[in-house]
Amino acid sequence: MESNYLQIVRSVYNGISQRQTAKLHGVSRSTVAILVRYAQSQGWLNSQDLNELTNLDFESAMQRKTGLGENRDESYELPDYEYVHAELAKQHVTLTLLWEEYVEECIQNGNRYYMETQFRRYYHKYAKTEKATIRLHHKPGIAVQLDWAGSKIAYYDEDEGELCEASLFVAVLPCSQLIYAEVFRNEKLPSWIAAHINCFKYFGGVPKTLVPDNLKTGVNKAVFFEPELNRTYQEMAGYYGTVILPTRIRKPKDKAAVENSVKIASHRILGKLRNKTFHNFFDLHESVEKALEEINSAPLTGRSVSRWNAFNGEEKDFLLTLPPEPFLLSEWSEAKVQPNCHVSYRGCFYSVPFEYLGESMDIRATDRTVEIFYHHQRVASHKRTWGNNRYVTVNDHMPPGKLFFVDWDQERFLSWAEKIGRSCKKVIQGVLDKAVIEQQAYRSCFGILGLKDKYSGKRLEAACAYLLEVGSSPSYSQIKRILEREEDLVAREKECNQTTKPKGFSRGADYFGKK
Repeated sequence: MESNYLQIVRSVYNGISQRQTAKLHGVSRSTVAILVRYAQSQGWLNSQDLNELTNLDFESAMQRKTGLGENRDESYELPDYEYVHAELAKQHVTLTLLWEEYVEECIQNGNRYYMETQFRRYYHKYAKTEKATIRLHHKPGIAVQLDWAGSKIAYYDEDEGELCEASLFVAVLPCSQLIYAEVFRNEKLPSWIAAHINCFKYFGGVPKTLVPDNLKTGVNKAVFFEPELNRTYQEMAGYYGTVILPTRIRKPKDKAAVENSVKIASHRILGKLRNKTFHNFFDLHESVEKALEEINSAPLTGRSVSRWNAFNGEEKDFLLTLPPEPFLLSEWSEAKVQPNCHVSYRGCFYSVPFEYLGESMDIRATDRTVEIFYHHQRVASHKRTWGNNRYVTVNDHMPPGKLFFVDWDQERFLSWAEKIGRSCKKVIQGVLDKAVIEQQAYRSCFGILGLKDKYSGKRLEAACAYLLEVGSSPSYSQIKRILEREEDLVAREKECNQTTKPKGFSRGADYFGKK
């Protein structure tokens, strides 16, 4: 049944409350309020003014509004929503705060003002029609949410010669909803750091905070109030001037934007490429890039603007500036300073000042350098070397004269070896002579002489003799291999057989006729 607008207004003018009138006529209270305000704006202030009116006179009041200015009571001061939208981009600014400032200004100027509900409703309409984003829950440039997609995509790895699966990294700026996605061969720390670097480059700036999940590559210990972050991840964030704020455990709402973006990326990237065959990783990477651009260039649901439009117009200027050079991936580890004044990292040895003998050091390694820290103070820096058993030594790091850890030096090693045998002494002398700096050989000498405890001094001496006989370069690995394969025992057995058995034929005196 069509509502009788005239009767509704008449009921209110006759003293019936708007709540009771709405219930009596079966309409909402907002409808009653709109009709009464419209009547008052037209100068119909009492029942007598309504006598010559019909329902048609109230039709315009109930027509749906398509803009801010249509059917709006002009007696109310309309807020400057261009200013409101710009102020909402600033940190700690809310619509409630801006409404309070608007009310204060209206009171000072003697103007009628909207209540907060109407203030918010008109802002929503303004933002939907005039701007790309509505700034209620997310400030531009404040945060980027990051995660790995749960599903993976297959490709043929030419290096491995087999079918492999790639992981999809997804990041999103919640304000403009701009998405970044990239595939990686694995989800290890180098891939995680590279994904961030490429993401910042794609955005052309750095958000003020990073909001990841509590993944093991980024967070060592997931404590919400004091999370223990991976050292390399923390260093990367400091380089770009941003802050890492991991979410709570099992609280997907803390990063709802990226959860939704992961779903979008899974549908429009992984789902779209599901039936394609990729013969190498680079083809897969290129296809994902194209699919990502289609997502960011397409209009947002119910909007006429794309994610790129929203980002360039509303968020890009709020990002932090990129540094001149991208972050250089580094890896941290710990090692103890050995008696030869070196620390071991990835099979190579780097010298440390002898004052730190026996101390535990922090090692920061990049593709180019290896830096050694003691209590957060750098004590040595070297150019990185690759391979195994390579030494990088600074002469000034070596101890002066005979001074060494527990007084180990060349004479003491030779004296120890001489007690085992002459061959062992020759091997130790050969190891010491081969080193560029004497202290570099101490580790090998310790290893060779320590084999006596496992294989006995007699076998060690035999192994050293066998090594000298075959003419191989003396080293710890060679001696250990001989003992493990028992080559020293085989050589000794052959020697015994040669000394006990006669060589050739023994004919004797009888053969020659001598009696």
